[in-house]
Amino acid sequence: MVRYIDDFVLCFQYREDALRVQDALCKRLAKFGLTLEAKKTKLVEFGRFAQKWASKRGRKRPETIYFLGFTLYCTRNRKGNFRVGLRTEKSRLRRALMRLQDQMRRMRHSPLKEQADHLNQMLRGHYVYYGIAGNIRALRKIHRAVERYWRKMLSSRSWKAEIWWKKFQRIKERFPLLQPKLHLPYGALQALAITL
Repeated sequence: MVRYIDDFVLCFQYREDALRVQDALCKRLAKFGLTLEAKKTKLVEFGRFAQKWASKRGRKRPETIYFLGFTLYCTRNRKGNFRVGLRTEKSRLRRALMRLQDQMRRMRHSPLKEQADHLNQMLRGHYVYYGIAGNIRALRKIHRAVERYWRKMLSSRSWKAEIWWKKFQRIKERFPLLQPKLHLPYGALQALAITL
């Protein structure tokens, strides 16, 4: 069981166990006048043999799970062994980009140091939450988008002062943006999984 506040994922080795617990959970919640949210509740085949089961059912790949802003999917490591892949959910990635762009639009006339400090604070928060092993691509995507949009906003500060990339590189040297960083790399993630 993986739980965070009122969201949880239950994992079972056998399908029959999962169905039995789902039925029991529905009955238990009904005693208190509660129900499971139909849109958020589903039974997913996941694990080492999920690819085989998916191809038998006519799907190209196994289903994915959306949990706490992450998409969990079945993948393989370099040795060919099964592992759970994690990446930022697409809607959360879009939402983060929109929030960052809105913030850059509002502070475009602030001093450069203030802008860089605020952007770094927002990026740090994003990297800490989504900086899990296997998700570095999404972090880099956010970083590149912030760089591009920041240059665009700096260029729109006046009618004639477009900032070209060369000048923007000098600005970035003086006021660097935080680089993407994994706060929970594979080693730490593996140690965490073993201790639980």
